[in-house]
Amino acid sequence: MRMSPAQRGERHLPVDMTPMIDIVFQLLIFFLTTAQLAQLSLAELELPAERGEASEVDVETGLIVNILRDGSVVVAGRATDLVALSLMAEALVAESTARPVRPLVRADRAAPAAALNRTLRTLQEAGVGAVRIATDPGG
Repeated sequence: MRMSPAQRGERHLPVDMTPMIDIVFQLLIFFLTTAQLAQLSLAELELPAERGEASEVDVETGLIVNILRDGSVVVAGRATDLVALSLMAEALVAESTARPVRPLVRADRAAPAAALNRTLRTLQEAGVGAVRIATDPGG
């Protein structure tokens, strides 16, 4: 069956951009919210002035522990005692079977060394093999 030239013309389907715009807005909201929550986990601290490690290794942190000037421990913006920190670390170690857990410990420069030692001991007893300690390379 032969088609007439009028029937052979290209078909133009309308392109609906609404779903794509919706997805872009949802991704934008997701990334803004995630960035805001990441900033909440970091307390305002005066970190020790050390050069630190030169190579940046992609390691999943999972847990950011802040030790304030008075020696108190803050995780995710909330003051935490060492028992609760131990439970959080144990749950994190149990969840991550593929990669080792390396929490980031951010201690204020004026925080007592005993508070840092207690925190590191608590993390070690919870099954954390190694931690990263944040420093200020520009210090």
